[in-house]
Amino acid sequence: MRYWKPEDIFTAPCPFCQGEIEFWKDEPLRVCPSCRKEVRNPKQDFGCAEWCKHGLECLDPAPEGKKPGPAG
Repeated sequence: MRYWKPEDIFTAPCPFCQGEIEFWKDEPLRVCPSCRKEVRNPKQDFGCAEWCKHGLECLDPAPEGKKPGPAG
């Protein structure tokens, strides 16, 4: 977090109730404070999981549309 920029913490509308949810760039899921449903981070930074062969093992649950790194 030392090198994060202000835009690395942001708010997004809940897809279920349109309530406001605050996300940090490295959080995969948040619970909406309004409707209490789990919501995926729309801007999640997958960092090394994008290229590491063990990337999806670190992400639980694995994001839709993401594939393991080149060696996986």
